Amino acid sequence: MSSKVTKTKALSYEEMGSFFENMGMMVRAGITASEAVELLKDDVKEEAGEGPLADVYAEMAESMQMGSSLEDAMKQAGSFPDYAVDMVGASEYTGRLEETLFHLSDYYRTENSMKNTFVSAVRYPIILLFMVIAVLAAMLAMVFPAFRGVYNNLTGSLASSSFNYINVSFTVCVVLMIVMIVLVCLMLAGVSMWRSGKQGKVKAMLSKIGTFRDLFANLDLYRFTSCFDMFISGGELQDEALKKSLSVAESAELKEKLERCIQKTDQGLSFSQAACEEKLYDPINNRMLIPAERSGMLDQVLQKILANLRDNNDKYIGKIANTVEPMLTGFLMITIGLMLISLMVPLIGIMNSIG
Repeated sequence: MSSKVTKTKALSYEEMGSFFENMGMMVRAGITASEAVELLKDDVKEEAGEGPLADVYAEMAESMQMGSSLEDAMKQAGSFPDYAVDMVGASEYTGRLEETLFHLSDYYRTENSMKNTFVSAVRYPIILLFMVIAVLAAMLAMVFPAFRGVYNNLTGSLASSSFNYINVSFTVCVVLMIVMIVLVCLMLAGVSMWRSGKQGKVKAMLSKIGTFRDLFANLDLYRFTSCFDMFISGGELQDEALKKSLSVAESAELKEKLERCIQKTDQGLSFSQAACEEKLYDPINNRMLIPAERSGMLDQVLQKILANLRDNNDKYIGKIANTVEPMLTGFLMITIGLMLISLMVPLIGIMNSIG
């Protein structure tokens, strides 16, 4: 009985990185692609049992047993990005399947690493916001009532005493806690939208902030460059690699630049010339492209550009984390300090008046 994928499952970066790495190792060991997929299917079924991932591998194995290529099996499974399928197809045609599989593995493992780094940078502020809310809630529920009871016993009525600003402090504390709760809800809603596949809307909102806008633009350029480099390494012609890599670009600005680059390559320019004219990269990276292409070292220079883009990603993520965390920590300390001052000053005044 045939095993079919009842519902298309897009594999995660981690799953694709593992798949391509395992396939690359087995192909290097002399195992055919169809046998490698069959072995992966058995391993996944033994480790995790029945599940979406096992179904994807089962459908690929069945398709390849019927004579399909790895490219066709991946396409039929519907769980791999189009550019990954195209790259595998091109590498099968040029005889560079092993190299391409390892290249795809490195690409998706890097993507997964950057995703985890970004998630960690977002997770800590959420935890810190919960801590701020917990402190404010404790002050509102326990500290303020206790001091109010003491002051009422000493002065009769807070409303008619010189300690009315304690009520103001209480109100400010309530407002701050509401603001923190709203921020947490917004962040959790953003995380939920991101996980449900609405990354575009989340990015559109965050892109209004300068650092996030720079980060997303750099990530987009990194994905394109990595994809283009993989096609070039797989033996694809520059103009075709450029056209096939266009699909990974997400921002309208980058797509427009790439479309103009495609027009120029169709007119006879090389990729490096078109990229320099369109200022696809920063001046330092742009200046490396033309000499590299003329000397036959375009692959090496693209790898260097990718390393620079990765460093920029880390810099932007670190900048976000290093800005948000101290800001929330400082806000927490200032809030607690102001609350304590508002509670202690009246007590000091009462002790002075008694003395």
